[in-house]
Amino acid sequence: MSQAKTIAQPAPAKSKLWKPPIVGIVTFVLMFLAVGLGHTMMVLIEHYLGKEMTLTLSPLLGFSGIVMLWYGVKSKNETFQTWIGFFGALMVWMCWVEFFYMWYGRMNWGMLPRMDGLTGEGPLEISGTYPEYMIMGSTVGLLLMMLCFYTFDKDTRCNMFLWFQDKLGLKEGLGPSTKTAKDRNYAIITFMETFFVTWFCYAWNLLTFDPGLMGKGNLFLAINLGSVFIAIVWAGFCLTRLIQFKRTATALRYAIPVGNIAWVNVEILEKLNLMSHEVFLDPFSHTLEASVLFGALLTLIVLLLLAPKKPSELGRRATAATE
Repeated sequence: MSQAKTIAQPAPAKSKLWKPPIVGIVTFVLMFLAVGLGHTMMVLIEHYLGKEMTLTLSPLLGFSGIVMLWYGVKSKNETFQTWIGFFGALMVWMCWVEFFYMWYGRMNWGMLPRMDGLTGEGPLEISGTYPEYMIMGSTVGLLLMMLCFYTFDKDTRCNMFLWFQDKLGLKEGLGPSTKTAKDRNYAIITFMETFFVTWFCYAWNLLTFDPGLMGKGNLFLAINLGSVFIAIVWAGFCLTRLIQFKRTATALRYAIPVGNIAWVNVEILEKLNLMSHEVFLDPFSHTLEASVLFGALLTLIVLLLLAPKKPSELGRRATAATE
């Protein structure tokens, strides 16, 4: 005789620690640190492999990010998918964008950095816009085209694109989504989110730093301080939503843009000589500080991995069994 019954999945252990706003705060700090330490990772790779070897091996190193994505897509574990998508995107961005543009601009084209001080008002100085970033700045049109694609994608679940669709009156024309929550693979979603958010924030900084577009003197200062205001308000608004999250996997994905938008302020304020993030760019001169920050990042990652998870985050669903 057979009898069908539902096997209930065990609920995650209750914790007084892992609840709002702790989950949101931890994921925000983690992603904010990850942006800065991403710069450090590039410096370390160049140091230990050498610049020429790094640029030569960058296509292969970037492919490792695609391999990570492949493993993530095959997994049914949402938490694993989210982490692997994030780290895979960082590898691809670092190797197939930054290192490749570095090779193309410096070695293939022999480009020089943008120079300041050509008006005779001061000594000749490098403004900080190196060849790879000048190339990256020229990709803004391609970025906007891709953002338009996601704006017209009826299956998107990004709050920003959903807001655009609502305000532009697109929802009726696009029709209902053809995908449900269980049809979504969070590895590729996190991968693409990380890649495009990183690209967007780089383009944001590069445009505001371009004196050919933004002018010089007081105009340049006003535009960049205005950019700081926008970044603080935008990141702050998103943070008020992030601190309400309960699921760590969802919070991690939402924290990616929040951390990157907040980091925009660091880049601008350093450009204006109001602060410095040299500890991330020159870890060998700040070994203790860089080690503490890296240790903090690893600790936060471990804490999130050990945090109680809902069954849906682990790929578990109620199933029917026959006895």
